[in-house]
Amino acid sequence: MIYGITVESILTAALIFIRVGGILFALPFIGDQPTPVRVRILLAVALTFTIHGLVPPNWLTAFPQDPLVYFLLVIKEICIGLFIGFVARIAFDSIIMAASLLGYQMGFGVADLFMPDADVQMNAFTAFHRILMLMIFLGLNLHHIYLDAMIRTFSMIPAGGIAPQMEMGNFLIELTGGIFRVSMQLAAPVLVALMFTNTALGLIARTVPQLNVFTLSFPVGFFVGLAVYMACLPFFPGWAAEHFNTSQEQILLTLKGIAP
Repeated sequence: MIYGITVESILTAALIFIRVGGILFALPFIGDQPTPVRVRILLAVALTFTIHGLVPPNWLTAFPQDPLVYFLLVIKEICIGLFIGFVARIAFDSIIMAASLLGYQMGFGVADLFMPDADVQMNAFTAFHRILMLMIFLGLNLHHIYLDAMIRTFSMIPAGGIAPQMEMGNFLIELTGGIFRVSMQLAAPVLVALMFTNTALGLIARTVPQLNVFTLSFPVGFFVGLAVYMACLPFFPGWAAEHFNTSQEQILLTLKGIAP
């Protein structure tokens, strides 16, 4: 013991750090490749120091003396973090998919940009929508949802206590399938407006064959889609709050599904 710090307390803090780090490395934005690994590690260390006092005393009932048993605890803690991070990432993937659908329909699909912070190629509209939703996410303090879920894991799941239930497979499949449903809900106003625009352009092409409707469809689709998108902007904060509150409920269901 040095300065009142025992080996058991250090190794217990290491288990907390591994669970927190597993969640951070699986989260979007923070866990993406452009974020330096050292930044993620330092953030995980800072959160570990913050959460350490909130961890229940009986979180680790008996400290394992066998190194192999401790190694198994580390593997289980990583799995718990990846479960939570995966569910959190799904909430953002649906937003990115909605922007990709709109960008393609509005004509942005002809040129893709490489986004260093996302480590993927996406069109300009998707990049703009992604940054806008991230600003709304941070501006409404919705990141507190994931911090709260991170703390809840220690009260609901003991150290190495992951025990996935049989229903978790169907739940994760349904959750993943919900990406398309949520993205269509978010993109529906612009998609419907573009559908009516294309229908009107088709009627014009039939009545006025001399007009080059194909060339005209690109600027018309762009301006109509952008106008409807701008008109929907005031509703985005309320939708984002409801969407991420649903994500919080999904995380809680995940915690209950993997808790012993």
